[in-house]
Amino acid sequence: MDQWRGGLPEAAHERVERQRASGTTASLFSAPAAAAAQSAGLAAVGEVFGSIAMNLGWSGTGCSLYGTRPGGGFGSLGGFGGQTYQTPVTTTGGHGGYAGFGPYVQAFKNGWHTAVNRMLAEARLLGAEGVVGVRVERQRMDASVFEFTAIGTAVRSVDTSLVARPRVQGEIWYADLSVEDCASAIHSGMQPREMVLGISVATKHEDWQLKQQRSVWAGNQEIDGLTLLINAARHDARDQLSALARRDGIADLVITQQFVREFETPCGEEVDLHAEAIFAGTVLVPGPMHAFRTKNRPGSASVTTVLPLTDPGVRTRRYS
Repeated sequence: MDQWRGGLPEAAHERVERQRASGTTASLFSAPAAAAAQSAGLAAVGEVFGSIAMNLGWSGTGCSLYGTRPGGGFGSLGGFGGQTYQTPVTTTGGHGGYAGFGPYVQAFKNGWHTAVNRMLAEARLLGAEGVVGVRVERQRMDASVFEFTAIGTAVRSVDTSLVARPRVQGEIWYADLSVEDCASAIHSGMQPREMVLGISVATKHEDWQLKQQRSVWAGNQEIDGLTLLINAARHDARDQLSALARRDGIADLVITQQFVREFETPCGEEVDLHAEAIFAGTVLVPGPMHAFRTKNRPGSASVTTVLPLTDPGVRTRRYS
């Protein structure tokens, strides 16, 4: 039996059919969230989910990169004890990308996007136009095996004066913002378009200066090499988000996740230091309410509803 249909496993199709047959609409909304969705012209369609399990790791140690520096070989270089030489910082997104972690970064992106795309496929089967409150998580299952999961609440627009429907049939917008935040954005003239991901691994070999600053007797001082390493990874991942957001033309970018960790790998008798930075966010594009945004009125908070002083249908008397 074919376990996949339309890019989704049979379990996903069965889940969609159960939601349709139940006659009820499931959501991950709290009561305040449901009220916020209604205020923004959104109606819940159902819970949607996507996942993928995959091997995730890296190859190589980076020693070859360090060994090709001027003078070659390992150990100290330049001046007495090599104190004048500082090893460079490379990133997986830079021109001198660190090849050992390149496959890892690409596999991470593939797992993240595949889980999201399978979630969107479920939303499409339910007849949704968007997904809000998306949570994408990665969990280790065994050794180098990880599972990426994406879950959210599918919605559709019931008031196109607030939320425009997708221009392309079957296109789904999605956001990792809460429905309350989505409602605030919609009323301010911006509506969610898509989620974007930036990931980078920066690498630096532990040179003489870095080793001295990391030693226990160095005292309270900045570790310059680590500062450079972490900032390089963070800036590379952040730049990826900006580049992806620019694809949508006039857009705002809301960064919702920032994760940075540092680790090391052996390089002979020495070590390579690495920093992994993961950034994620939601791109907002102009919506139907965008016309209300001006220099002096950036959002709906400055726009008040005009309340009539007479009941509807009552003719007012005009005096000459």
